[in-house]
This record gives sequence, structure tokens and C-alpha cells, in this order.
Amino acid sequence: MVNTHLLAQLVTMAAVDSVNPCTFYIYTVLLLAVAAKTGSPRSVAAAALAFTAAIYVGYLVIGLALFTVAVSIPAKLLAVAAAAYGGYTIGEAHMEAELRKRGIPLEKAGGRLGRKAVAATAAGLAAVAGLGLLVSFTLLPCSGGPLAAFIIAMAASGCKSPACGLPYLLLYNLVFVAPLLAIGAAAAAAYRVQKLQRIIEQHAPQLNAIAGALLIGVALYVLYTT
Repeated sequence: MVNTHLLAQLVTMAAVDSVNPCTFYIYTVLLLAVAAKTGSPRSVAAAALAFTAAIYVGYLVIGLALFTVAVSIPAKLLAVAAAAYGGYTIGEAHMEAELRKRGIPLEKAGGRLGRKAVAATAAGLAAVAGLGLLVSFTLLPCSGGPLAAFIIAMAASGCKSPACGLPYLLLYNLVFVAPLLAIGAAAAAAYRVQKLQRIIEQHAPQLNAIAGALLIGVALYVLYTT
């Protein structure tokens, strides 16, 4: 039986989790490099699909690993850890916002991988997919608080078997990669995607703060109901 409350949490957390400025930066650089090199919408679409599919698989592996650990740890202990991480995320977001207000330049975390993205365009779709896997195992876990929160919520709701957890994680990752698919479609249709990239980067602190608040909210819910 489908848990509608858990589904609502899934969509909310996956949507927040999907907005990752560093990943979008690398992805945008990759698509623009493919477009400049080939001038072919079909090549851009193929690169977008290869990168997104690799992100999906990599993040699913991370989710399954977290789920395996989460079901063996008491829910209240997980909730306390989640609340602490949520507070840390909000603190980091506040610090980043303050640095931006003072005009202190921030290092773009995806800069080095952005250069790898340009190089990957010359090596074909396998290299593009490899870049996607690299991103999923390096940049994405750093902002994966919503994924951890959802897994804690799943475990607290009684969903503790792989047969129960896998369908939810498959759906979570589908929502998670939806923005990447939308950006890829826009790039293939020759729309400009740099503007979207700038908007996301400008609002990164607020988005990270929302993710931290969600994590604390789930932690409090688990503590209250278990």
C-alpha cells in the first residue's frame, strides 16, 4: 500500500535536493561545449541523457547504501544526527550569504570538474557518463541532506526492506534528475541555459538553508512520532 504522506515528503525533498548549483554548473559547461563543438541538437541531447543517466545510477547507489545503514540504526539516533547536520547546513548557508554580502569572492566548487566536462566532450558519451558518475559520488553527497532526511522518514514509517525502499528511491531519483532533463531539453532546443545557471548560483545559500530546515523538520517529526 502506497504511503501518501511519505510520497509528499519524497517529492518535496527530492525537488529541493535536485537544485545543486555545482552540478548545474558542470552540466551547463558540458552542454555548451557539446553545442559549440558539434552544433547538433541531437549530440547535445545524447550528452544530456548520458550525463543524467549516470547521475541517476550513482545517486541511486548512494541512496541504497544509506538505506541499508539507516534500517539498522535506531530512528531516534538517526533523527538527532539529522537535526545536527541540518543545523550545520543552515549555518553554512548563512555564512555563505554573509560572505556574498561583503563581496568576498567564493571559489566555484565545480571549476575543476567544469574543465573535465569540456575535455569529456572530446572523448565521447562514455566519458560524459563517467563524468556524471564522478559528480554523483563527489559533489552530490555534500548537499544530500534531503536524501538522508527522506531515508530516515522511510525507516521511521516502517519501510525497512529493500522491496519497500527501492521503489521509493527509484521515484526519488526520477524527481531528482528532472531539472537536468529539462535543462538538457532546453539546450537541445537551442535555448540559453546560462541565465538559469546564474539564478541558481545566486540563490544557493537560500536553497541550502531550506534543505537544512527540511532535515531538522523531519528529525523533529521522527523524534515526536517514535
